[in-house]
Amino acid sequence: MVRFDLAKSVPEARRDGMMFVVSPNSALPGRCVKCNADCRGFRISRKISTLSAWYPLFSSAGWNAQCADDRPIHIAFSLCPRHRLQRLWRLMLIGCIAVGNGFCLLLYKIAPGLGATIDVLMMVLPLVFLGITLTMRPMLRPRRVYNGLAWFAGAGVEFLDSLPELNARTGATSEAVLG
Repeated sequence: MVRFDLAKSVPEARRDGMMFVVSPNSALPGRCVKCNADCRGFRISRKISTLSAWYPLFSSAGWNAQCADDRPIHIAFSLCPRHRLQRLWRLMLIGCIAVGNGFCLLLYKIAPGLGATIDVLMMVLPLVFLGITLTMRPMLRPRRVYNGLAWFAGAGVEFLDSLPELNARTGATSEAVLG
C-alpha cells in the first residue's frame, strides 16, 4: 500500500459524500455552510484535536505518550444572517429557561404560599431545559479525525455541492484512507 501525507494533499476543503474534509492548512470559503449564501465578515471558530479520545484518560493516569501527529485543526466557518439568528435563538431559549428555573427557585424560597404552582414549574422547567439541550445539535459536527484530516457533518447540500470531491486530486476516498 502506498502511503502519502493526506493532510498535505488536501490544500482546501473537499467533499466526501455528505461530509466535508479539512486539513490544518485548509480554510472554508466565505459562504454559509448551511445554504451556501455569500457572507463575508464574522466567522465562528472551532478547534478539533487530532489526538485520540482516550488520550486525556491515559495522560491523567500518568502515561504521557507524546503524539507526533497532534496538530489541532482550527475551522472557521460562516453563517448567513438567517442561520446566525437561528443559532442565537436556540442559545437564547436555553438561557431563558435556565433563568426561569432560577427565578422559580427564588420564588419557592421567598413565597412558600405559592408552593404547588412553583413546585410544578420547578419540575417542568428542568425537563424542558434538558429536552431542548439534548435535541439541539451543533451546526457542524466532527465525525472523524484521521491522519491530520477532519471530516465534518452538518453542512447543507448546496454548500457541499460547491466543494470539489475529495478524490478529485488525491485519488483517495474515506473508505480507502481508513480501510
